[in-house]
Amino acid sequence: MNGSESSDRAFYTGDSMRGVFVPGEMLELAETAFETLRRGDVVANLGRTPPVVHRIVEKNAEYAVTMGDNNDRPDAWKLTPDDVFRLVTGAVALDGTGRTVEGGEAGMLRFRRQQRKRNMVRFAGWLIRPLKPLKFLRLPARTETRFRDGTVQWNWGSIPVAARAAGGKMKYLHWSKRLLFRVPDASDMAQDRR
Repeated sequence: MNGSESSDRAFYTGDSMRGVFVPGEMLELAETAFETLRRGDVVANLGRTPPVVHRIVEKNAEYAVTMGDNNDRPDAWKLTPDDVFRLVTGAVALDGTGRTVEGGEAGMLRFRRQQRKRNMVRFAGWLIRPLKPLKFLRLPARTETRFRDGTVQWNWGSIPVAARAAGGKMKYLHWSKRLLFRVPDASDMAQDRR
C-alpha cells in the first residue's frame, strides 16, 4: 500500500496480497475497534512505513498476527490495539468498478486456498527440477511463432507451450507444460541448422 489520499482511501502496491488486490486499485478503509476484528479480515497497518495491507491470521485480546496471502510466513510484528490501523472494506479497480473485500471465515477460506495453490506450485517445481536433465524424455516443441513485438512462442502442434518476450526470459505457459515439453535451446537450434 502506498500513500493515502485521506484516512478512508489508499492505493495498493506490491505483491503480498496480489490476487485479492491488483496494484493501483484504490482501497476503501474504515475505522474499527480492535475488538471487532476477526481472523480473515484484511487490515491496513498505517503505523508502518510504508503502510502494510495484510490479512489477520491469528487474533487474541492483546494482539493480532498478520500475513500477506502470498507470503511464506507471518509478519515479524504484531498488530496491537495501540497501532494505527483501518479495516479494508472494499476495492475500486482501475476501470472504476467496486467490490467488497472478504473478511472473517470467507477471508480465511480464500487465504487457505491461496496458500494451497502456492504450495502446489512449489511442489511442482520440486518435481520438475530433477527432470530437467532428462530432456530426451519430454516432447519437443519445434513449431515456432514470431510476433511483431519480438515475442517468440513455441508450440507442439497447435498447443502453445512457452514464450519469450523480446530479449526477455523464457516462460512456460503452465507448470505442467514444463514437465511434458521441452523447448529447443541454442545448442538444439545449432544442430538443426547443420
